Formats: sequence, structure tokens, C-alpha cells
Amino acid sequence: MRALEGVELTGIEQKILSNICRGNQNGDQEEPIAKAAQELQRSTNGTVHSSEWSNIDGLLRFRGKIYVPQSPDLCRQIVALCHDTYIAGHPGYWKILELVSRNYWWSQMSRYISQYVSTCDLCLRTKPW
Repeated sequence: MRALEGVELTGIEQKILSNICRGNQNGDQEEPIAKAAQELQRSTNGTVHSSEWSNIDGLLRFRGKIYVPQSPDLCRQIVALCHDTYIAGHPGYWKILELVSRNYWWSQMSRYISQYVSTCDLCLRTKPW
């Protein structure tokens, strides 16, 4: 994850990464992703790189971005971190997609973010459509 190189994570980000590692260890991945993870674990040195998948420090990565296992709570936490904070200011779909996809990836991420933003109570009450 290039954006976080040399940065020490604390607080909610560290908790999210710990939960992602735990979810990947528990096998919470979708079927094709679970197969890729198993292939990576079978490697002799522990850090086999395929063309798209890698496993570095217990974090499964897809094209360099941290794979988030099937967990609605984890996805919600990540999107909320980029959308709901006072500094973020409840930006729209495209900005949230850009912010989240800098470091994370999960199946149907775009659809999840669209649904999250379109059902945000504060955005619905304050933004003109």
C-alpha cells in the first residue's frame, strides 16, 4: 500500500487492519479470492507474488491494495472513515470511491459505496440533487 508506506497507523485504522487480517485468517473471502489466498499460503517463502495477488505481513493484497474480506461491518467502517468524519465533510460518490480505492479493494466496492452515499441521512437532507 504505497499511500501508507512509512506511516505508523494508530486508532481506528489499526483496528480496521487487524480485523482485516483476522477475517482473512478465518477464511471470510469469496470463493475465487479464497483460492488465490490458498495458493499464496502454499508458497515456500511466504511472500509469493502472482500477477495480481500478494500476501505481505498477513494482509492479502489485490493489485497492491488491501483486500477487505466479506464483512459488511469492515466495509462500513472504511467508508465511514472517508465519508462521515467532520474533516471529510460528506463528499459524494466519486470522491469517496477515490479515497477508499487508494488503499482498499473488495468485491462490488463501487456498488457498496454508491448505496452508502445514497442512503446517508445527512447528505439526503443537505445536498441538492
